[in-house]
Amino acid sequence: MRISKISAYLLATIIGLSSALPALAENIDFPKTAAGRLAEMRLKAFNSGQAALLEAFKNAHDSSMSVENELALKDMTGGLDALRIVKNDAFHIAVILREKDGDRVGTMELEVDEKNPDKVAKFSLRPMPDTPEDLMPQRLSAELVWQRLQNKADVWAAQERFSGSVAIARKGQLLHQQSWGYADSGQKKENTAQTRYRVASMYKMMTAVAVLQLLEKDKIALDAPISYYLPNYPNSALANQVTVRHLLTHTGGTGEIFTEEFTQKREQLREHSDYVALFGQRDAAFTPGTQEQYSNYGYVLLGAIIEAVTGKPYHQVISEAILAPAGMRNTGSEPETAIAPQLSVGYMRTETGLQDNRNTLPWRGTAAGGGYSTTEDLIRFATALLQGQLLSGKSLSIATQPQTPSQLYGFGFQLGGKGMHAHFGHSGGAEGMSGALRIYPETGDIIVVLSNFDPPAADELVQYYGNRMPLKPRENASTVQKK
Repeated sequence: MRISKISAYLLATIIGLSSALPALAENIDFPKTAAGRLAEMRLKAFNSGQAALLEAFKNAHDSSMSVENELALKDMTGGLDALRIVKNDAFHIAVILREKDGDRVGTMELEVDEKNPDKVAKFSLRPMPDTPEDLMPQRLSAELVWQRLQNKADVWAAQERFSGSVAIARKGQLLHQQSWGYADSGQKKENTAQTRYRVASMYKMMTAVAVLQLLEKDKIALDAPISYYLPNYPNSALANQVTVRHLLTHTGGTGEIFTEEFTQKREQLREHSDYVALFGQRDAAFTPGTQEQYSNYGYVLLGAIIEAVTGKPYHQVISEAILAPAGMRNTGSEPETAIAPQLSVGYMRTETGLQDNRNTLPWRGTAAGGGYSTTEDLIRFATALLQGQLLSGKSLSIATQPQTPSQLYGFGFQLGGKGMHAHFGHSGGAEGMSGALRIYPETGDIIVVLSNFDPPAADELVQYYGNRMPLKPRENASTVQKK
C-alpha cells in the first residue's frame, strides 16, 4: 500500500459540508500578520495542486510539510475554502475550512516562529467535534435527500469517482438500497446488495466490541498494561506503559504497520504474532496517554490480546461473539488466497487509469482492518448494537462517548455531532477500498456506503445524507443507551 495515500486519507477523514451549505465568503481576507500571510500562502499553494508551488512553500517556510500528502489530499477534497477566522494574533491564526468537493469542515491552525516569523513553527488540520449550526446544510425530506444522494452517486459513478453500494435504515428497517458500478469490471459483474467489499479500518469496530465484551466479563481491564496479557512482548518498557485503553483510543504511540517493512514482507505477515515480531522492538512515539495519533499497530496488539485472553484465534472470536449473534453471514476476514464468493475487485486510481489493487493487499485482514462485509450486514451490526445484542447499553454508551483529546474517538468508534445530531461509527479506506458507517442513536438512523474504489467518495456520501436527512426522535431511544 502506498503509505502517502493512506496518510492523506486519514487527514481527509478527520476534516469533518457541499453546494447546499449557507452562502459564506469563500475568499475571506486574511490578516496582514506574519501568521495570516503564511496561512494564506499555504492555502493557495495547496489549492493550486501544483507540486512546484508546494515545494517552494516547503523550502521557504515549512520543512516538515509532505508535498506528496498535500497533493493526495488536494485530489481527494478538490481543495479547501476558507470560511471564517476564529483566532488571530500576530503569530497564530486559526481558520475554519470547507472542502470544495465534499461535505466536511475543519480548522487549520498555523503558528509562526516569533524569532523568525517567516518560518512555520506549528501547523495542523483538525476536525471540529461539533460543526457550527450556521455551517450545517438545510434538512430535507427523506424522499428529497435520497433523490439528491442518488443524483450525486450517478454523477460520481459516471466520473469513475464511485463504485459501490448504499443502504439506509431506520429503527432496524431498510429504507433505501442501491448499487453502482462493477464488482468485477473485466467480467462486467455489477455491484449488488450482496456484493462483499473490503472494509479496511471499519473492522476496528469489531475488534473494539470484542474487547468490550471481554471487559464486561472481567477478562480484560482497560487500564491494565499490555504486558499483563502479552508478557513476552519484545519491548518491555513499552508493554509496561501502554494500556488497553491507550490502544482502543489511539493514544499509546504504538505507530503504523503500513511501512516499508510491511511492503517487503506483505505476504509473510499472516498472524498478529507476525506483526508483533516485526514491529515489537519499536519504542513508543510519545509518552503513552499524552497524545492522540491513529495507530493501526495498536489495534493489531488488541487482536493479540484477544487471542491471549480467549485462547482462540482472533477471527474465530469475532465470528462467534459478533458476526453470528448479529446475523452477519457475509462478513469475515479470510486470506486473499481463499477469496470469498461475491467479493468485489478493488480498483485504485493511477496515472494510467483504474488498476486492480490485489498486489497491495495484506495476506489476510487483521484486528486493525482488512476484512470484508456487505451493506446489509453492517446494517445488521448497527441494529444489533442499538438493540443491546452485542453490548450492554452502559458499555455502548461509554464506548460512544469522547475518550480522546480531539473528542472524535470513543472506544473503537469515530464520533460526531451532539444531541439529535450525535452519531458514531467508523470509516475505512486504502487503495481500491473505502467505506463508512454512521449510526444515530437518538433517531435510530443508520447509513452505510461501501465502495471498491479509492476514498473518499463512500465517506462523503454518508456525510451528505446524514447532514441533510430529517431528524426525528426514536421511541425509547434513551432506554437503549441506558439498559
